Amino acid sequence: SVLSNKSSQGETLFMKKRFTLGSTLMLLMLAVVTTFNITFYVASEYYNARLGNFEEMEGEYQQLKEVSQLVDKYFVGEYDKQDMMDQALKGYIQGTGDQWSSYLTEEEYKAVMEKREGVYAGVGITISTATDGSYYVITAVTEDSPAQKAGIQPLDLLVAVDGESAAEMSFDDLSDRVKGEPGSEVTLTILREGVQQKYTLQREEVQTPGVKAQMLEGNIGLIRIESFSKNVDQEFSQKLQQLLDDGAQALVFDVRFNPGGFVDVLVNMLDELLPKGTVISITDKAGESTTYSSDEECVKLPMAVLCNEYSISAAEFFAASLQEYGAATVVGEHTLGKGYAQTMIPLTGGGALNLSTSRYYTAKGVSLAGVGITPDVESSLSEDKLNRFYTLQPEEDDQLQKALEVLRQQMSEN
Repeated sequence: SVLSNKSSQGETLFMKKRFTLGSTLMLLMLAVVTTFNITFYVASEYYNARLGNFEEMEGEYQQLKEVSQLVDKYFVGEYDKQDMMDQALKGYIQGTGDQWSSYLTEEEYKAVMEKREGVYAGVGITISTATDGSYYVITAVTEDSPAQKAGIQPLDLLVAVDGESAAEMSFDDLSDRVKGEPGSEVTLTILREGVQQKYTLQREEVQTPGVKAQMLEGNIGLIRIESFSKNVDQEFSQKLQQLLDDGAQALVFDVRFNPGGFVDVLVNMLDELLPKGTVISITDKAGESTTYSSDEECVKLPMAVLCNEYSISAAEFFAASLQEYGAATVVGEHTLGKGYAQTMIPLTGGGALNLSTSRYYTAKGVSLAGVGITPDVESSLSEDKLNRFYTLQPEEDDQLQKALEVLRQQMSEN
């Protein structure tokens, strides 16, 4: 058979290439040596790389190690190692220069997670970082809140919380210290017009409306957006539709003193105002991008957006998106420029990092980080009116009146 013939040929071929026992052993030894050399080379390269990384890390943290040893050897006071490590980690993250990133201790992280999962109490203030990042300013005071009843006002500077300097706290740390259990007390040190005053407030469950709306003279609808927090997009949709049903012929969106919020809430709100296209995109450190878009259905009325230097994050992108699409005129002041998104990352030691992990980009691919947006029409408020911002009547609000002037001009041209 064919199979037999092939077997016979194979035997003949083997006989022609017969090796001696010595030759065979020599070949085996060469193979073993070659394999060993290759393995040793690969292992050495890997080891050297790891050793290099270790030596680099050891050099980076040598100062911390040296300081720790000196403290252990010479410091005469009492100290807690974990407290020292927590402060070192806080300082490390602050060293990034990013005011939005922070380290949270185990207790702080637990408190944040508990508040995210349930109801927490506060005193009814919204805190923002000043434009130069040197201090914290109270940008909003909720109606009927402990803070308002005590006399705290927008634009008051927050100097200390329970006697500890606010300037030495991260933004998240400060917010967490102001909040707490219902019925508990917190003492805020406020600076106003060069005079410091302490307010001891009892924390309460504070409900802050996300959206306020009213119809102004000339059928111009005014929508005040307090934040872009959870469910605000639903409130926005309802209030917007009500104004449209009532015959609004133009719209003003007020995001002054708005501290920002969630990107999905922002996108849902812009979807009702913009035509089909990109709304915002987010890019992580690896370069992976996520793009959010709007559909074709949108409001087609003259629109304006009011912003100021305390319009932050989502509030800036709300104004920027409408501005880039030519859908609204931005009126007010230059914004702060927060273009980073943060992620809460738990650590094995029990704490967590609230770390800026992504960059936001406008529809045209512009980053607002450290840049902000420039209004189409610049307008400002006097210091007196800023102090009375939340009690201003529409006719007193110079920025609102400027926006109404712009809209009336557009309405007359249509």
